[in-house]
Amino acid sequence: MPVMNNPYEINTAPPTIGTPQDAATLRELLKTPYDSVYKVTPDGKTFLEPLLLRGTPRQEPESEKKREVAYLSQLNPRDKALRASLKRYRDNSSKFKKIREVFGEPSRYHPNQLLSKDYLPSSGLCQMELMYRLACKISDLQHLYRMGALAMDPFDFIRWRLIKKAASFMRNPGDNPKKSIRTIVYKLCDDSVGVMSRPYQDSVMRHAVLMSAAQRNHLSAYGPRGRWRKYWLSDKRDSPYSTRARSQRHAAALARARAAAASTGPVYTGVNAFRAQQQQRRREAQMRQEAEERQAREEGRPEAE
Repeated sequence: MPVMNNPYEINTAPPTIGTPQDAATLRELLKTPYDSVYKVTPDGKTFLEPLLLRGTPRQEPESEKKREVAYLSQLNPRDKALRASLKRYRDNSSKFKKIREVFGEPSRYHPNQLLSKDYLPSSGLCQMELMYRLACKISDLQHLYRMGALAMDPFDFIRWRLIKKAASFMRNPGDNPKKSIRTIVYKLCDDSVGVMSRPYQDSVMRHAVLMSAAQRNHLSAYGPRGRWRKYWLSDKRDSPYSTRARSQRHAAALARARAAAASTGPVYTGVNAFRAQQQQRRREAQMRQEAEERQAREEGRPEAE
């Protein structure tokens, strides 16, 4: 019987490198064009081949979309829809870059490893916005980890805080927080005053991220509520409202007042004080004249008559 080819395989297996001919075959294989492997529908939105991809939507790279929309925006700079699309693709490109930086090939991190699969949503935690938020928080905590302020790995720290927060949703036996996990991950570091968001927030996680931002001078990214946070989030500063800080400000104000008083000219306080000031000025003038005469004698110049 003839051997049937496996329809689930692509006939592009790399050769065994043992001879120069094998190496040449590999180099040729690496140059295989995209169109010889993948086939898409006429509208370019869905894959037809390989078989394992049939029916899968085709997503163009965000960078290509960004370049295309940027070109169209240059042709028609007044088109508001094009400008909005360009901004969206630029934002998405930046987000995908951050996601690749943290969750890329060399990384051991994966969003679906934050919890056991029994407590994860059926679709997992690999959505763009959620992964971008996680990637940003891991980057923030990596600074504290490098500085020695954070003992455990940033991913393990986030996992720990997530587990503690998820446990607060399990008040009764048999409760499962999987319906809330995605919201918890998304809002874990939020600082919202809204009643609906508060159950998902973790103050320890939020303060850790703010401490990292304060040490890197990035607090402005966290809104106007971070105006005074740099004082109590930095190890080098006291709180502006502490007793020590108030005493230091009071002492500095007294020193400035004394210096200002010393630099102020004399105030007339009567005839005797006026005469004393005149005598003091005459003595100072005489001392200056004597000093000039001594300097002239030392330099060998004739004294002024």
